[in-house]
Amino acid sequence: MELSSKLVKSVAYDPSTGVLDIEIRLKGHRRYFNVPPVVYQNLITATSPGWYYTRHIRDAFPRSADRAEGHLGALKSILGRRGQFS
Repeated sequence: MELSSKLVKSVAYDPSTGVLDIEIRLKGHRRYFNVPPVVYQNLITATSPGWYYTRHIRDAFPRSADRAEGHLGALKSILGRRGQFS
């Protein structure tokens, strides 16, 4: 579901598993676990979904980051070892 928010681009929620997928503008996707249905409902009906996300979701539930962050971490690891090869 697309949201009219400067921070949160879109969200998807599976009530059977409590998994909430959020696409953050310019930052990628985040997957949150054990999210109650009321939190999802509050997010999509909030006057400011970005504010609701940062206040009630971002640091409140376990999450996994998108694959782009994983690639960035791998790149940093490789670049950090450059001195070992010279």
